Amino acid sequence: MQIGRKYDIEFGSEWPLESIRDMLCGAHRTVLVAHTNADGDAVGSLVGMYTLLRSATSGVLTPILPDGVPSDLVWLPDTQHVLSGKEHIEQCRETIAQADLIVGLDISSFGRTGELEPYLRQSHARKILVDHHEQPEQDAFDAVVSEPTASSTCELVYWLMESIFGKAIFDRDAATCLFAGLCTDTGTFSYSNDRPSVYLAAADLLAYGIDPMHINRQIKNVFTTSRMHFFGYAIAHRLAVYPQRQLALMVLSAKDMSDNNVESSELTGLINEVMRLRDIDCGILIREEGNKVRLSMRSKELYDVNQLASTLFDGGGHKRAAGATSYESLEKTVDIVKQHFGIE
Repeated sequence: MQIGRKYDIEFGSEWPLESIRDMLCGAHRTVLVAHTNADGDAVGSLVGMYTLLRSATSGVLTPILPDGVPSDLVWLPDTQHVLSGKEHIEQCRETIAQADLIVGLDISSFGRTGELEPYLRQSHARKILVDHHEQPEQDAFDAVVSEPTASSTCELVYWLMESIFGKAIFDRDAATCLFAGLCTDTGTFSYSNDRPSVYLAAADLLAYGIDPMHINRQIKNVFTTSRMHFFGYAIAHRLAVYPQRQLALMVLSAKDMSDNNVESSELTGLINEVMRLRDIDCGILIREEGNKVRLSMRSKELYDVNQLASTLFDGGGHKRAAGATSYESLEKTVDIVKQHFGIE
């Protein structure tokens, strides 16, 4: 089944729509879950799907995020219903154990769900994946909606739910959530947007009375004074540029963040500032977080950062945007990256 009306949208033909509809409508207790360090696409697809299923199905629905909803995104509709794995781990465990359906959103595998992973893997519930990352863990799911060329998981949620249930289940709240995910994962339609489908989805969502200017203000105009100061500090003191490799590295220690009173969630968008450099093709943000090191990677044309993230570390994503986790020290992690690029 091809989806789309004005253009031949290539993805969708392999999606098991009837099977997914049966699982969604037949479930008595459904858990929706997205990844750790949730971004706009993760939160938007989670609460967007929650809102749509609330209209289309009759079962009990529970959306869960491993770290809860980031403060920048609590303005999205229905985020008050999201359980936090960090604050309510026992309630999350019990809810997952009682579920007869689990829907994974914006995760290529359960490995991206942090402390929730063992409970999700042990569950005997049916499982559906809706995701746009490379190399999804298909064997862990009963039905898979996967398209790495799609702009976002929010776009896939739109086409999936529109294909199964039609437009009648959509309202302003669901459209707001999904449009926010489209905006964040495309940089307000400045990248990851080379298919007509993303613009068709955005146009359809606008018809539900959303306010795109308000949504973009909520996404972009969220800086506190301390966060703005920290971005300046990081760019001035923690950014190294290697023109011979068209590479920029930004390295942040836990002390950098604690000294400046900045939380991990406030670093969203920092890697995009690095990518503003004219002669840089690849930017990598490396930061300490507890006993791990997190890496955010972006590229413009030359480097495949999905391959880089999966080859060097426990990570993945897309050719132009990927993330990874290192269990080495911060210094060792930086050395691994530098050795790969052949820099001192």
